[in-house]
Amino acid sequence: MVLQQRVDWLTIAGWGALLMPLLTMWHEIGGHAAACAMQGGRVTTIGAFYAECAGLPDLQNAVVASAGVAVNAALSLAAYACWRRAQGNVARLALWLVWVSEGFVAAGYFCFSGVTGVGDLGRRLAGLVGFPWPVVWRLGETAIGIIAYVLLVRAAITGLNAMLGTGIRTRLARRRIAHSFYLAAGLCAVLVGLLNPVGIFVTIMSAAASSFGGLAGFISVGFAAGGADAPRDFLISRNWAVIACGGAVLTAFAIVLGPSVQP
Repeated sequence: MVLQQRVDWLTIAGWGALLMPLLTMWHEIGGHAAACAMQGGRVTTIGAFYAECAGLPDLQNAVVASAGVAVNAALSLAAYACWRRAQGNVARLALWLVWVSEGFVAAGYFCFSGVTGVGDLGRRLAGLVGFPWPVVWRLGETAIGIIAYVLLVRAAITGLNAMLGTGIRTRLARRRIAHSFYLAAGLCAVLVGLLNPVGIFVTIMSAAASSFGGLAGFISVGFAAGGADAPRDFLISRNWAVIACGGAVLTAFAIVLGPSVQP
């Protein structure tokens, strides 16, 4: 029996162009903006990579600040549970990309805010909740982020092994999945981030940090072709529907939320 293990890189890039906007809107709108509105606040601006809230006291603002990471973690867990039960290569690949991406971003926020003191979980959140030792707060966030990220990289590799098998013969498919998705999602995020009216800060600190930074674990996952030589059949053919949907969703995301909107 001839092994069939082939992954089309353009289709994986299409998944990157499709999921980057959807998962970003989940963070900004489903997390920050929803938490603001549910607590009686007023969402003043929604951009591709930020949401602004007014009219809430400090403690409720802390809930808004942390809501993005919370919904990332929740979606990651839900997608992981679905992935374990999914059938078919396309469904399993899509769910794997979602739970790994969302997990990386959630853990990455802890690392980023802990190290830099800015971002959703940075010193502003520490001040809002009245934490008296900001250095300890940041060290704790950094430690949580690093531990969670390392565990997630290992889980992502194990998950990809379950789909592709192990060994050197899985190397090409592994790299095409992890590296093509990482590059596509990162480049799309930065290009859309350049359209924001706030300035280069949002592009660097939000778009680039959450994509090229937060998703950097995909680099290690793509190179992890170790273990016994035991590949599995895995075929992802060129899918023009995914590619077209990715282009359409990315274009709409850039046009509508790139320059920001005031609801």
